[in-house]
Amino acid sequence: MAKTFEDLIAKKTQGSLKIYLGYAAGVGKTYEMLQEGHRLKKRGLDVVIGYVEPHDRPETSVLAEDLEQIPVLHFTIAGRSFPEMDLTAILKRAPKIVLVDEFARTNVTGAKNEKRFEDVLELLENGINVISTLNVQHLESVADRVTQATQAPVQERIPDIVLGRADQIVLVDVTMEELRERLRAGKIYEKNKAEQAMTKFFTYENLSFLREIALREVAGDQVRKIEAQGLLSQTAADIAEEAVMVAMSSNPTHAEILLRKATRMAAQLSTQCYAVYIQKQAESATKIDSTLQRKLQKNLKLAKTLGAEVVTLQAENIPEALITFATNHHVKHVIFGKSRRSPLVDLIKGSVILNFIHDSVGVDVHIVTTTGGEHEDVTAFS
Repeated sequence: MAKTFEDLIAKKTQGSLKIYLGYAAGVGKTYEMLQEGHRLKKRGLDVVIGYVEPHDRPETSVLAEDLEQIPVLHFTIAGRSFPEMDLTAILKRAPKIVLVDEFARTNVTGAKNEKRFEDVLELLENGINVISTLNVQHLESVADRVTQATQAPVQERIPDIVLGRADQIVLVDVTMEELRERLRAGKIYEKNKAEQAMTKFFTYENLSFLREIALREVAGDQVRKIEAQGLLSQTAADIAEEAVMVAMSSNPTHAEILLRKATRMAAQLSTQCYAVYIQKQAESATKIDSTLQRKLQKNLKLAKTLGAEVVTLQAENIPEALITFATNHHVKHVIFGKSRRSPLVDLIKGSVILNFIHDSVGVDVHIVTTTGGEHEDVTAFS
């Protein structure tokens, strides 16, 4: 059973950290954090707000009003007043749980720590549990890629090891259409800034890029947590892995459809995708038809571009070689293109697919009909 945040804080002497992770401003991280605070408060836990960024969003403000808030400090710089979380007051109040917005923020000059995440780490060391918010682009490991892809410099950054301190990471995800609609409605920035934001940062291309990074980060975090906690035996870990394999033929008609199907499936499962070509002696580089050789190399190159690991093996018995590879690499899903021969001929003469299905164990075989393009039919045999 999945642990709740209450389960985690009940078993630790140091504080537990929960992060609501988003792929862009406006997805609802702060709102979800405050809702969590209300849920915990209703269950009798001592919850306070350490800091909530004033976004001028009515729904968020209403939620914040109903929770105890530690008064913020105010620093005056060049005649302007800047609010900052009062770390000392929170430590003195010593709540069970504190809500701290904007995990990656740089603190105002004069604050005890330079970075907000340093405040959070100090709270954790003192046994106070923290729920915070973060956008994925602020991770040091992805910040430069985000800057390059979006042309928007990422100023606030946190070391990835700090995110690794989190006991729970929850993805706050909305569709790109919904996020852009919130932008148009003035729920993220002022309406007069919305159109410019939609053509600059909040483009479909940028949001797709950021959303994919966020999804991968959360999926990877779950795998790391399971491995770090040693919750699975090696046997169970092997069973849990669901690698995907696409079988490439020497006459790779419609290989692009098979490869895209396989890599999409692997991405959805957060697992490895293998593009495996079994080369028989008659298909060696010196014997294979030059046209087929060019087509094969083109498709193997595409496989690498799509993120698959390309594997070429020499064998005469293709089904046996594929089964051996699948067994050794924890493959649970195999994708074949539908045979161009009639079912009767396949039954009489035998086929790679039928032999694989007959001899393999614990593998789902997906037969992809390539004549229908991207809307192909898929039949799975367990």
